[in-house]
Amino acid sequence: MADYCLFYNFARLVKKFIKGYKSINKTMKKAVLNIAIPGILLPLSLGSVYNYSQYAKNLMEAFDITKFQADIGFTLIIFFLGMGAAAFGRFVERNPKRMAIVSTTLFALGMFMLSFSVYAKFLPLYYIGCSFMGCGTGIGYTSPIKQLLSTFSNHKGLASGLAITGFGLGKFVASPLIEWLLVRFELPLVFLFMGLIFLVVMSFSAFLFRPNPAFMSTKQTAIPYKTLVKEKFLTMEYASIWFMFFINITCGLALISQEKGLFQAAGYTAIAMLMSGTAIANVGGRFGMSAMSDKIGRKAAYHWVCSLGILGAFLCYTQIPALLVVGVLLCEFSYGGNFSCLPSLLAKKFGNNCVSTVHAMTLSGWGMAGIAGPVLANIFTSDWLYLVLALLYMLGFIGFTIFVKKDTPE
Repeated sequence: MADYCLFYNFARLVKKFIKGYKSINKTMKKAVLNIAIPGILLPLSLGSVYNYSQYAKNLMEAFDITKFQADIGFTLIIFFLGMGAAAFGRFVERNPKRMAIVSTTLFALGMFMLSFSVYAKFLPLYYIGCSFMGCGTGIGYTSPIKQLLSTFSNHKGLASGLAITGFGLGKFVASPLIEWLLVRFELPLVFLFMGLIFLVVMSFSAFLFRPNPAFMSTKQTAIPYKTLVKEKFLTMEYASIWFMFFINITCGLALISQEKGLFQAAGYTAIAMLMSGTAIANVGGRFGMSAMSDKIGRKAAYHWVCSLGILGAFLCYTQIPALLVVGVLLCEFSYGGNFSCLPSLLAKKFGNNCVSTVHAMTLSGWGMAGIAGPVLANIFTSDWLYLVLALLYMLGFIGFTIFVKKDTPE
């Protein structure tokens, strides 16, 4: 029911968007068609990496491996997502369309590798395919962000939030498709068809994508990398933002890995409905906090993100069923908001000119958290985990509050 409500509300938004599109001027139509639409479609396809759990059991059976061995694939996707984004951020700054094509190629190629690896029963190729998918996801995730921030400069939070919300919605869009394929086809064919479908959708997105040259850096206008390292990456302000981003994702992933067990231990039986609720909270955080940041300011929005995470973790620690559900929802909302508030915050603090490079480098925290989150959840297996998460949230919050300067009028 929750999934239906989400799709229904999303369909209503699309309908309103189409009506509004007909009434706007030619320049804005071009911006919507060539920036906004591909800026949503590309992350929407890439968000399907979070559907891993749907076919994890099939992978275990196909390769005759343990859950831990199968989960290495997803860990590699998240790790290379962050590291791929960080490595190619400079290229995204200079030619986002070309990098959108590279993202499409790597992601589809990785999916085809998964298909052949399962067919040939060759596990190392599966891991290589996951690495390709992760790298493609990281590059594609950052490609439209600067164009969205610059084109819709009066609503930077909302503009970048649309792309990041699209990434969160990717799981919902791909979920029924994957279930339909799994019921009817063998796993190698499932990956093959998924690769072909995403290749078509992402290629169409890359075709539509027409970045504005005014918002692209060149070899002459790009800030030298040494200057970026010295004046941006090695400052306490940037370090505290990176650390808060890393902490939020680490805590979020640690909690997400425990959600189902948490609800079962609390005596709940409608697990599917509760899990859908957490996904809605995640998407709500992505869209809601990005839009709110345009109103209350970038730093204030991040204060809300941090505060909700702290409160949510403490509520989970109580193990009181009703409070536990509220706590998980708050943590999911914070987790989603953390992603969507980041691009506009970085643009505010370090400027639009280098935001793709800075944003991409910050996503390295996502890659690190992809390893740290599950490790943390395995070290602290009791209720103490949620107290540790609350303390980590607080540590990140304190550093962010002290070292990130107060917003100035835009």
